[in-house]
Amino acid sequence: MIVGRMIRLFVAVLAVLTIMGIRQQVTHPRDGVGYAAEIPGKGTPSGAPIGMFGLYLNTGFNLQPANVYTSVGHEKTLSTGTAHSIIDLLNIGATDHFQWAQSVNGGGNWSDMQGENHANLTVTPEKVGTIYYQQRFQYYFLVSTWPHATVPWTPATYFSRVAAITTFPNPIPATGLAVTTDNDYLYNNQANAQQTYVHALPEPANATGDVIWSSSDASLATVSKYTGEVTANTSGMAGIVKITGTITNADGSTVAAEVPITIGGGLDSQTVDEGQTATFKVRGKFDQAPENVTWYRVDKQGHSTKINGQSGLSYTTPATTQADNQQHYYAVVTIKDANGTPHSMTTNQALLTVIPDPTPKVTITNTVEKLSTGSQPATTLDNIFYNDICQITGTVTDANAASKLDDGDFAINLPKDVSDVIVKVDGQWSAYKTTDNGAQKNYLATGQSFKDEKTHTFSISFVSQQKQNLKYATGVTFQGYADKSRSQSLGTFTGNDVQLNFTDGKLKAAANDVDFGHLTMQNLGQNLPGKAAGDGELLDVTDNRQDKTATRIDLRQSAPLNNGQANLDATMSFDPGSKQALLPLSNVDQTLVTTKAGDALSSIGVAQGQGLTIKVNTGNFQAGTTYTTQLIWSIVTGP
Repeated sequence: MIVGRMIRLFVAVLAVLTIMGIRQQVTHPRDGVGYAAEIPGKGTPSGAPIGMFGLYLNTGFNLQPANVYTSVGHEKTLSTGTAHSIIDLLNIGATDHFQWAQSVNGGGNWSDMQGENHANLTVTPEKVGTIYYQQRFQYYFLVSTWPHATVPWTPATYFSRVAAITTFPNPIPATGLAVTTDNDYLYNNQANAQQTYVHALPEPANATGDVIWSSSDASLATVSKYTGEVTANTSGMAGIVKITGTITNADGSTVAAEVPITIGGGLDSQTVDEGQTATFKVRGKFDQAPENVTWYRVDKQGHSTKINGQSGLSYTTPATTQADNQQHYYAVVTIKDANGTPHSMTTNQALLTVIPDPTPKVTITNTVEKLSTGSQPATTLDNIFYNDICQITGTVTDANAASKLDDGDFAINLPKDVSDVIVKVDGQWSAYKTTDNGAQKNYLATGQSFKDEKTHTFSISFVSQQKQNLKYATGVTFQGYADKSRSQSLGTFTGNDVQLNFTDGKLKAAANDVDFGHLTMQNLGQNLPGKAAGDGELLDVTDNRQDKTATRIDLRQSAPLNNGQANLDATMSFDPGSKQALLPLSNVDQTLVTTKAGDALSSIGVAQGQGLTIKVNTGNFQAGTTYTTQLIWSIVTGP
C-alpha cells in the first residue's frame, strides 16, 4: 500500500511541476469582460487551460466566476469550472480541493471563507455594496481536508479571476439578453464527453435576475441549469442544439435568448458538382495548432488509404469525378502533452457526394470509302469518278452516363451532283429530309434517342454525278436535345471532316516555252540547259483517267532554229536525267516516256530530273538576234 502511494505521489509531483511551466505561457480568454480584473486578488489568476477535443495540455479554470448583481436579501451564486491536463488525469483518485476568499475593501485585504470549499459559492447579501471573491484550488488525491493535511510536497495552486457581487437596495429588471458560448462545436465521438460553457449578458448589465439554462435537445447536448456547462453526447448523435438562457425578474417577467452549438464528429459531409473540388475542414476550437494531422480516404469497399502530403486542418480534393462519389474522408489529429507523449483523436468519416455533370460529352468520328472499288475507310477519298459509289460512315457517342442528352438529329452535307442517296442509322434504313442549299444538299435523319443507347452509327451512300474536279469537305454532325419535345437544345456537335476529291476523268497536258539564254563565243560546242517558263515543267500533265491505259509521250523538233534569215547550226537534245545519254531531237518523233497500263502519267521536267539542252556547233550565229523553233509534243494512248 505504501509503495502504491509513493508511485502516485511521484507522478503527481512531476505533473504539477510540468504544468506550472506551461501555466505561465498561456493567456486569459474574455479579458476584462464580466470580471473585476482591476482588483488585485489573493493570488495571481492562473492561465486558461489549453484544450482540444476535450483534452487539455494544462490545468486551470475553464469557467471563471463572473461579476453578478443582486438585491438585499436575494441569494446569488458564483460558479467555477476546472479542467485538468492529460498528465494530471493520470493521478487516479485525485480531486479538486477548493477554497474561496473574499475582500470587503476592494482587494486591499483577503480572508478565506470558512467552510466555502466547493466549486460554487452561494451568498445572501444583507446590505448594499460590493464584495470581491476569488477561488483557488489544488489537485491531489489525499483524503485529508486541505489545507490542514501534511504532505511532503506542495501541489500547484490555481487562482481564479476576481469577481464581484454587487448588491442594490432593490431588484433591477432585465430588458434584454445576449447569449454566447466558449465553443460553438462539440465532438460526439470521443471517449470523454466534450464540454463548453455558455454565458448570459443581460441588458442592462447590472440586472439582478437569475439565469436558468435549458437545451432544445438533450439527446444532442445537455446543459447545467445553473452553471451553463454544456455537455455533448458520446453516442454519435449529430445536429444543432440551441441553448437558451432565461432571466426571471423579481416581478416574474422573463427575458430569453439562445445560442446554437453544433454537435458532430469533426467533419461535415460535402456535396459538390462533378469537376469541382471539395474541402473538408476539421471543426472545433483549437487553442493551439495540433502536432500533426493525417488525412485518409475510404473507398466504396471500405478500404482506407492515407493521403500523402496533407497535414493541415483542412484538405481539398482534386477536381472530382464520378469515381469519387460516395467515398469517405477522415482525419487523425495528434497533440502532445507536456511530457511529449502523443494523443490522437479520430474524426468521423465524412461522405463526399459528387453530383453528376449532365453536360453531354459527344464525340463523332467520320470515315469515307469507295464501295465501287472496295477501298479501305479513311478520312480522305481521292479520284472519285463519275458513277462511283461512295459511302460516308459516322459514329456518334455520348460518353457521359449522366448526360441529359435525350434525343437528336444526324445531318450531313453533300455536293448537289450526287444520286441514289441511302441513309442508314445503326444499320437500318432511315427516312431523311433534304434541304437544297444551292451547290450542296443537307440530309437530315431526325429522332435519334440517346436516353438508353449512348452510341449510334450513321451511314450515307451515294453515286457521284460529278464531272468536274472538286475538293469537298464534309462529315456527320449531330444536333442534341434534352427531351423529345425539343424544348431545350444542347447545341450542335461536330467531328472530324472527311475530304472528297472528285475528278473529271480526263488526261490533260500543257507545254511551256523554253529559254536557253544568251549565246556567246565561249558557249560554242557546249550543251547549254534550257529553262521552262516560270521555272516550271517542260510539259505539265494532269492524269485524272479512271482507266489508265498504256501511254507514251513523243517529242519532235519541227524545224531548225532560225532567226528569220538563216538557220543556226545547233543540236537540241532531251536530257532524261539520272546520267542517261542525251536524246537528240529532229523532225522525227522521239519517244521520251512510256507507262504501263494502270500507271498515271507524270509531268516532264525538273521534278523528274529531266530537261532540254542545246549545243551550237559553229560560229555562224548572228549576234543580237533571236533564234526560235517549235517543239511538237504527242501523247499516244492505246494498247
